[in-house]
Amino acid sequence: MAIFHISFSNISAGKGRSAIAGASYRSGEKLFDQKEDRSYFYARSVMPESFILTPKNAPEWASDREKLWNEVERKDRRANSRYAKEFNVALPVELNSDEQKELLTKYVQENFVDEGMVADVSIHRDHSDNPHAHVMLTNRPFNPDGTWGLKSKRENILDENGSKTYTGNSRFPRSRKVWLVDWDKKEKITQWRHNWAVSVNQVLEQKNIPDRISEKSFADQGIDETPMQHEGINSKRHERKEFNQQVKNYRKSKAGYKNMQEKVINRGHLNSLSKHFSFNEKRVVKELSHELKTYISLESLDDKRRMLFNWKNSTLIKHAVGKDVTKQLLIINQQEISLKKADELLNKVVDRTAKKLYPDLDFEQTTQAERRELIKETDSEQTVFKGSELNERLMNIRDDLLTQQLLTFTKRPYVGFKLLMQQEKETKIDLKYTLMIHNDSLETLEHVDRGLLEKYSPEEQQKITRAVKDLRTIMAVKQVIRTQYHEVLKRAFPNGDLDDLSLVRQEQAYTAVMYYDPALKPCKVETIEQWQENPPKVFSTQEHQQGLAYLSGHLSLDQLGSHHLQRVLKHDGTKQIFLGECKADPTIKTSQIEKIQRQLKEQQDKDDQYRKANIGRYQPLNYKPVSPNRYLKTAFSDAVMAALYARDEDYKRQKQARGLKDTEWEMTKKKRQHQIRNRHEDGGMHL
Repeated sequence: MAIFHISFSNISAGKGRSAIAGASYRSGEKLFDQKEDRSYFYARSVMPESFILTPKNAPEWASDREKLWNEVERKDRRANSRYAKEFNVALPVELNSDEQKELLTKYVQENFVDEGMVADVSIHRDHSDNPHAHVMLTNRPFNPDGTWGLKSKRENILDENGSKTYTGNSRFPRSRKVWLVDWDKKEKITQWRHNWAVSVNQVLEQKNIPDRISEKSFADQGIDETPMQHEGINSKRHERKEFNQQVKNYRKSKAGYKNMQEKVINRGHLNSLSKHFSFNEKRVVKELSHELKTYISLESLDDKRRMLFNWKNSTLIKHAVGKDVTKQLLIINQQEISLKKADELLNKVVDRTAKKLYPDLDFEQTTQAERRELIKETDSEQTVFKGSELNERLMNIRDDLLTQQLLTFTKRPYVGFKLLMQQEKETKIDLKYTLMIHNDSLETLEHVDRGLLEKYSPEEQQKITRAVKDLRTIMAVKQVIRTQYHEVLKRAFPNGDLDDLSLVRQEQAYTAVMYYDPALKPCKVETIEQWQENPPKVFSTQEHQQGLAYLSGHLSLDQLGSHHLQRVLKHDGTKQIFLGECKADPTIKTSQIEKIQRQLKEQQDKDDQYRKANIGRYQPLNYKPVSPNRYLKTAFSDAVMAALYARDEDYKRQKQARGLKDTEWEMTKKKRQHQIRNRHEDGGMHL
């Protein structure tokens, strides 16, 4: 992982050091010292990557390493002269060599060279796990004519009248030293350290790498932890490595103890909130449990709802066949009423629990179903989620709710709304032809009294029974999907007129939003236009490789680090956008993606054959490979944009401006055509 390490020091004559020797050691070059009349050379197994950056006033010889440091030592001849300032910096291992060099060069240029220093940079890669750089900086600035400037000057101390002041009988006026550059100030080093952390974090964020570094100590950051030591490669490495292992073990035991404490506290919260109903609520729970014949809990009510749906389906079919099911329908109706009361009661408990455990939770941005699932997961894991983990949980819950609700009604694989409509159409056609045999229709079947199906043969009754069950299931599933799409799109497009969009169009927009805007922040018109012009890169190269490894069967879904990546790969629509994004990644071979697409197609064909054999009227509907750019332009066409931003004032103004511009262009075009027509009528142009 990325670490923060940058240390500054001085190369001075007072400590017996040589700028020529230092530059030779760091760069790996053989350099001649004119003052000592000798050469310095230090052989290295891995040659450093070295270069010199010069400011705008520097002469040409400043780019020559040997001439540069000989000139520095020639200019500063005092016994305590400081020849150069040097810093050693650890480069982030998450970046490749070119990216490390680009990061370092930009940092040195902006912080030192642009200030007037010459920077002699040497990047060492002797050990793959310890890439670092040595940078030697000149202490003296350059004059505009390219000659050496002054580091400081003497300034007389004046009195109130602007006259020189003296000490005692001295004939020399009092004076003080004034620095012409601020490179030796302690605040400057603090600033340089901070700027390095900012530069590294910006690059890591651009690369979608989660690690971050800081120049501050744990104490300054408010972190109650023991810091580890930079191991390096020197003789102290073994001792530091042993110390760091002790710190890791201490942190692990401390985290385990803290986690256990949190679980104890959370269990107390959960027990107190789930068991302490009001007196009236306890009475209602007892009555409802007796009526529903089940304990009142979030899980048991979901099971009861699914059971009632299936029971009502089969009972209505028996009623159509002619059986007396009045008693059963009455019981079902009573249980549906009790189930509704139990849901309302648990919703109150859920909201009360959520407000106490999650005081910062935005109730307007979460649905009742999402809060129920959140409390259910909180109770099962005995953990109160915080910060980014809470956001991740909510996004996972939002995505999984659709699948969970659909499985309440059917075990059929949900592929898309288009497939659902196709199945409904074919079922109705099948049922229509069966009913026509006895001059019946779908309308008469909807208002059927018992005994209608007695005139049909057993085979026909079985066919009608199956079709009616399918239609009821499809209607329930369509309602769930419609609600899901509406809730998601309403958050992303709060001013949209979603009723004007077909469900297929809503599904396309829904898929794009779930891929590019999983947090469901309101999308501005400019945002969508930027998506269409240049689709954003959602995942890093590492996540691309992980996703492809999952699709090829080498990783399980749980092994993927990103929760958003897991959600994307569960759905066929977002999966195709992901593959399109992978194709735009230059580090991934096209042949690798094509191989995975062939494997997915083969698996899809096998699944379709199985479903055809086991599911009545199943028709496959496979998503085609599509690039993100093309998908976004389809999902957000002009008609879709007009509906999504129907009541958006900025969009209306932009649309009016575009309309005015188009009108002006048409008028100009007609004017040109009129001029050309008149010119032809006159017999051509006249000179």
